[in-house]
Amino acid sequence: MSSAYSQARIHHYQSSPTPRKPLKSPSRPIALQQNYITNTKTTLVLIPPHSDASRSATAYTVKDHQDVQNTLFTASGYNYNDGSGSDSGSGSNVLATGSPRFAPAFGNFSLRLRNAAAVDGDGKGEEEEKKEVTLVVERHGRVLQSFDVIDGDRRVAEVRESVQHNDKLALRAGSRRGYRPAMDIVVTSGVDVALIVAIAIIASDSVFGSSSG
Repeated sequence: MSSAYSQARIHHYQSSPTPRKPLKSPSRPIALQQNYITNTKTTLVLIPPHSDASRSATAYTVKDHQDVQNTLFTASGYNYNDGSGSDSGSGSNVLATGSPRFAPAFGNFSLRLRNAAAVDGDGKGEEEEKKEVTLVVERHGRVLQSFDVIDGDRRVAEVRESVQHNDKLALRAGSRRGYRPAMDIVVTSGVDVALIVAIAIIASDSVFGSSSG
């Protein structure tokens, strides 16, 4: 897979909690690579690395929500120990995300990217400046963490701690050290699934990474 997913520009910022926007498909497709755009609402599970597996180039796995035996992707995360992004290599089912270092308790962040799916009403490619898309990722939840991926007036995807796919949940602050939960990923139609997986990994690494406590 190309390095497009590691080239999007990310900005970290703090903001006050806002009312959650409705889960709704975008008004036009959003993608870094068109071959991963889903045509229906899709739910996946992000399985995190375990113990020292975070050193692996393919530490994360992405599975079907209904069939966790079915691995759809393997994906690299951010290595907090050496401060460098890891590249998981090539292959249609491998993602290279190489996310940046964030403070363990970061707030919201935004992701600016070139929309590979941008077309005008005639089916032709839009002007370059119109291909820029900014997705805002809003963090929610005092006990269970969740992240809304916002495009304008709507939530086009959601990443949240999985109740179904975690053996236990860390409901107290003192029990969260070293905690790496599985995350449910909900993607609306018209969105690049691999893009949202990359966002989920950035969020998971930043909040639940080995340097966090």
